[in-house]
Amino acid sequence: MRKISLLDASVAIAISALLAASAAQAKPVSETATAGAYSVTLKVLPAESFSGSNAEMARDGGAKPVTLDATPKPNYHLVAFVKKGDKPVENAKVSIRYRELKPQKSGWTQLPVVRMHVAGKGRQTTHYGNNVALVPGSYRVLSMVNGKGPARFSFILPTGGGRMGANDSGY
Repeated sequence: MRKISLLDASVAIAISALLAASAAQAKPVSETATAGAYSVTLKVLPAESFSGSNAEMARDGGAKPVTLDATPKPNYHLVAFVKKGDKPVENAKVSIRYRELKPQKSGWTQLPVVRMHVAGKGRQTTHYGNNVALVPGSYRVLSMVNGKGPARFSFILPTGGGRMGANDSGY
């Protein structure tokens, strides 16, 4: 019978913790904060399509969507779901600014905000944001709703690419 050394056990525990942390990072980001009387849920999801027969999002106002073939190629869908009470706010003026904190601190970037809903699901799925190209690292996001706020968010994107999994969605 082979004896397991303390070093072997420590290495096994470290590998298990690393695998668990990697799996946890693969989930979409979802955080909620307030902007005045509004509840804002920020989600960072895989980039979404706005056109074609398989469009995932339907634009119904605001800026033009960043398409999946844009340069730089977007890998994430940075969006804010806004509610007042329990009801989605379908017509708000929403601004979203973000900046990278690590590995390299950047200045603030203003996201061109599209008002959209999930194709085929109707206005009750209204949310605001756009596709964006982000690198792995730590980020800070500020969102204003109808001049109220900002709602403040922080998140970490894992290394290893943009798509977090075919079944990951925040809707």
